Amino acid sequence: MKVRTTIVCMALLVSLLAPSAAFSWGSAVHAYIDGKLETKGKLLNGNQVYGAMAPDVFNFRFDQPAYMGFLYAQTHANFLNVWYEAESRPAKALAFGFVSHNDVWGADFTAHHSGITFGQEKGYIIAKAEVLKGILESIPEYQALNIPDAVGMEIAHNLVENGVDILMKHVDPRIGQKMIAAALPPHPNMPLLLVKAYAGDLADYAGISQLEAAKFIASSDRQFRNITILYGQALTLDDAAAVQALAEQLADFAQAFLAAYGITFPPGTDLTPLLGFGISQAMVLCAGDFAQEVAATTAFVDHQLDLHGIAY
Repeated sequence: MKVRTTIVCMALLVSLLAPSAAFSWGSAVHAYIDGKLETKGKLLNGNQVYGAMAPDVFNFRFDQPAYMGFLYAQTHANFLNVWYEAESRPAKALAFGFVSHNDVWGADFTAHHSGITFGQEKGYIIAKAEVLKGILESIPEYQALNIPDAVGMEIAHNLVENGVDILMKHVDPRIGQKMIAAALPPHPNMPLLLVKAYAGDLADYAGISQLEAAKFIASSDRQFRNITILYGQALTLDDAAAVQALAEQLADFAQAFLAAYGITFPPGTDLTPLLGFGISQAMVLCAGDFAQEVAATTAFVDHQLDLHGIAY
């Protein structure tokens, strides 16, 4: 089965285009972590799961890359803005998940600052990406592409993220369905929280009105829900089919991504086998320890939320 949709392609492409600092745990890992923090009942836990994925809500706005970069920094560093704006219990549940994602002392800290069981002082995803990059550089098919180091590291980051998300199905076979279920409700509180938290700063940064900033934020949330649903569908496939689907989608856009760096290939070049190899190798690299790192990260996040008084 192939997942061939424009939105999924965009989701995969943004992972490649984002700067290295933007790489972190994938959506499946964030969904799993907040799914384990089940203390508020099934409905509100679903809000937590969507909230945990939502800091990446602006990562797909290619139409406004400057806004995208600014808001990524806001959601991952100034994440408490959302918590302070939440008042109702459903809103607090969304905000609880949102805060759990953060890059300072949340789940993303172990992904790209310091891993707990692997990648200490680097981050689990970054450390694995460095190993994967070395593997890719050892094969002729990759060598022939003459990809610069920095670009190669971005690609390796993306491949590791996708590989770990597929592996999450081994820990929770229903993780794809859970992501879909969490994203399906309209979550009217989420865009409202995001607007209250970030519209003013975006308006000042971009030189636009508060209304324009609010519309941009609300439309980003709608887009992100659709992307999350379709990405969750990809994770309902078996491992081999999921690898193939993700590799095909990456290949559809890889040439455009690399062209942005001045790297072009002859017409008809098919990168699918190489990308599939990269995702598969990422899975091999992470299979033995990803579950321990995710479990340790879950405990770390739970403790940090308590330390910072994030509870509802």
